[in-house]
Amino acid sequence: MDRLTLQDRDRVIACLRAGPMTVAEISKQLHLSASRINSIILDMERHGQVHVLRCIKSIKGHPVNLWALKTISLEHTQ
Repeated sequence: MDRLTLQDRDRVIACLRAGPMTVAEISKQLHLSASRINSIILDMERHGQVHVLRCIKSIKGHPVNLWALKTISLEHTQ
């Protein structure tokens, strides 16, 4: 992964630490395209870093994923 992608991924993680967000919300906060955020989020999902908390409806009634950081269960760390 290149340096810029790692930087953007770290910024996405920082956003999600504040709470679950949609790709559009992250995009707006970070001033990056939704396409860029979606690509980063999907890569993070493949690596088990994020998951879809739930699916919400957009203003137009379309389903939108609400993304959240995965938390490590204390049972697995002991």
